[in-house]
Amino acid sequence: MILNQKNYRNNRLYEKTLPAGMLNGQGIAPLNRYRYGLFSYAWCGCEIIATYNLLKMYGKPQKLCDIGKEIYPYGHLLCGFFGTNVYTLKHYFKAHNIPVKTVYKKSAFLHLAARGRYGVVSFWTGRVMASSIHTVAYRVEEDGTVSVFNRYNNRDFAYRFNSMHEAFGAYAFIVANML
Repeated sequence: MILNQKNYRNNRLYEKTLPAGMLNGQGIAPLNRYRYGLFSYAWCGCEIIATYNLLKMYGKPQKLCDIGKEIYPYGHLLCGFFGTNVYTLKHYFKAHNIPVKTVYKKSAFLHLAARGRYGVVSFWTGRVMASSIHTVAYRVEEDGTVSVFNRYNNRDFAYRFNSMHEAFGAYAFIVANML
């Protein structure tokens, strides 16, 4: 818990430097200055950033430093070396009365996400168990396109795709929390 408190004090220093909109580019400033466990958000902050973005879209924004502090005690994997346990995000949303629908199958995700508005999705970036996991927030736009936030570590803008399948179909799905 001492590490979590130290990181919280550090992260509070950067809250005023965050952009007003959705967060993108966890590997570049100011996000790379945030700490989670023994590491920076550049290494392991995608779940926290995705949660922040979802709460902002839902209309219940929270401070990024508060989200990381709250999730860390029950969600971190090996002091952040493996990021956050993606299955624990649903507990965070439940504790904050965010009525997410959690799905564990890619087919259900692709089917339901196209009908929903936004959510967070976790997937393997390459081969299952031989690559990293990444978690992003997405929003289905009025024209049916899909905006994906924090899609890449070193890009500070959202990516736009023509469909859910184009955005996520090629990746090995893990879990999604959708609204």
